[in-house]
Amino acid sequence: MVAGLTPLFTKGYALNQMSASLIPASACDVDDRVLVMIYLAGANDIINTAVPLNHFAAYANLRPDLYLQQSSLIELDSTQPANKSLGLHPSLTGLKGLYDAGKLSIVQRTGYPSPNRSHFVSEDILLKGLDGTVLTNTAEEGWMGRFLKDRYPTYNGLPFSNEQDPLGLILGDAPSTGFHTLEDHSIEINLSGQDPSGFYNIISTLSGEPFDVFPNTEHGHELEFMSYIERSTQVYSERISSVFNGGNNSSTVYPATTLGNQLKTIARFISGGSRTKVFMARKGGWDNHVNMVDSADRKTGTHASLLKDMSDSILAFQNDLTDLNISDRVVTVVFSEFSRKVIQNGSLGTDHGTLSSMFVIGDPVIPGIKFTNFDLTNLDSQGAIDASQLNRDYRNIYTSILQQWMGASNVSVENTFPYSDTNVLYNPVTFINAANRVDPTCYFEPIAPVSLELSGKVYLEGFLDPATGEMTTTLADNNLIPHEQPFFDFHSYSGDEVVNTFPVDTVDWILVEFWNAGNLRIARKAALLRKDGRIMDLNGDLFVTFSDLHPEPVRVAFLHRTHMAVLSTSPITVTEGATPNVDLTTQMNAVEGTNQLKDINGKFAMLAGDSDQNGVVNGEDYNYWKRASYNGIPSYNIGDIDGSGLSSAADLNLWEGNRSRIGNPLINNILKR
Repeated sequence: MVAGLTPLFTKGYALNQMSASLIPASACDVDDRVLVMIYLAGANDIINTAVPLNHFAAYANLRPDLYLQQSSLIELDSTQPANKSLGLHPSLTGLKGLYDAGKLSIVQRTGYPSPNRSHFVSEDILLKGLDGTVLTNTAEEGWMGRFLKDRYPTYNGLPFSNEQDPLGLILGDAPSTGFHTLEDHSIEINLSGQDPSGFYNIISTLSGEPFDVFPNTEHGHELEFMSYIERSTQVYSERISSVFNGGNNSSTVYPATTLGNQLKTIARFISGGSRTKVFMARKGGWDNHVNMVDSADRKTGTHASLLKDMSDSILAFQNDLTDLNISDRVVTVVFSEFSRKVIQNGSLGTDHGTLSSMFVIGDPVIPGIKFTNFDLTNLDSQGAIDASQLNRDYRNIYTSILQQWMGASNVSVENTFPYSDTNVLYNPVTFINAANRVDPTCYFEPIAPVSLELSGKVYLEGFLDPATGEMTTTLADNNLIPHEQPFFDFHSYSGDEVVNTFPVDTVDWILVEFWNAGNLRIARKAALLRKDGRIMDLNGDLFVTFSDLHPEPVRVAFLHRTHMAVLSTSPITVTEGATPNVDLTTQMNAVEGTNQLKDINGKFAMLAGDSDQNGVVNGEDYNYWKRASYNGIPSYNIGDIDGSGLSSAADLNLWEGNRSRIGNPLINNILKR
């Protein structure tokens, strides 16, 4: 087993990481704002959490063995009308304190139409921004991932400039689904240990030597995925530790629990200067089908302990933020996948229900009770709150917060929740006070993606005949070229480019990449190389189309399976409909670095011999040639440097001519990621 397969979850509390990117300057100063998500996994029973006092008789009748005596409840707000009168569970003194301090808003009757009562499906729906009508397995992205990708379009999974922090951090065993995006650089990383001061040491010892060659099989794809995770983890490890060590907590005492530790860590990250935008914590154990209460004292039991931990942990977190003078930067949202049935079961517990409530907490929050109580006389056929009582779709709650707190425009909101009707999204609930609410004139507008058609030209040393100025097509002529792109093994490229019939004069596959000004790889595509050096699309067109780009200057990199990768010197500007041409065959300084091309009678070609694609021509490349040379059977292999189909003396000569050559260090660093 390679070192890269060290278990990603081990003892202690796991931490997942979603990679970071450039956080652009904002005239409205919202870039230091933080959203903390607390997921109560297992479906919290909202009815015993916040009892609707105007339906107390129905509550007691439907839960004869579970209901709490009214005298034991904490009346939340005596100024509210009867249909908003709530009695909090006696364990929720912390939430009561936050409400009285003007820092808690309770949002009642939330959920989505046609509630799904499966934990896993409902969790998927809530984290992907769905309503239950779209199959969860057809919507792979999470709504937080879509929002962050939309907000920071230059994000490429790596630190950039002065912005070194992950966009999202997931603590504990919270699900990463909400952060998923379709791009391969959007990776959630799982680390062990709730001692962030040791994160760097933990991460640094996970990998050992990098594992660079992956078989093109399902198992190989898993190995490649694991390796990419670990490399990304190492990029952030030192920064995570540095931010934690640079921060501190106040004298506030947190509960010594999973949730308490998670929130304590988040506070310390923020105080240490973290500019992470979304944190997610998790408290599990809420699936209380059995022994939800202690029969001898209903104020105690499993549910009471869970509520106390949640309430005390959140109060400690808010007090800590206040003492650290950073409480004006943070808004916290507490949610669960659904609530429980109103009727009790026969095991001192409750079963899966429908609608629930959400809590929104923080200094910037307008306190109060949003919307009227659940009607406990209006139940469905299974004894749960009837779905017709839905007041606000959960996506509407998040839309309101994203706009008022994070400055998301309507376009951004629609991109974040693409499976939602606008009438679901735009019925705002005012959560943020006037002093902290983002003015609509400050909403950020996503940058519209653009497409361009790139023309290019490169030669391959060994393939190129100096006399004719053209490259050999022997591989294609002998049907040796694979019809599926071959860059998975050495470049971790998982594109699905497939050719049924190769265009006339095809030489080989070539991998084309765009790099932005921060030397981040922002796009990749496998293409074909023609004998005159021109790159071709798979159908033979003399250009390659790139879509979903953002307007910015980029440089172009060309990578081949046996040649030293090169990066163009001069940038091209990405604009809609642009048709740039990048010719790397006419002069040495067309590419970055010193002597990174071979001058062949005035024609400049990519250097041959880097068979393992590590940026150095060395003994490892010779070993590939030697192993292949024993065979003598024509094939498509990386010991064949000149494209003849055989590993021969000609290939050895090419290797010897470039032996000890080192590629551009900038490209080498990218190749190793």
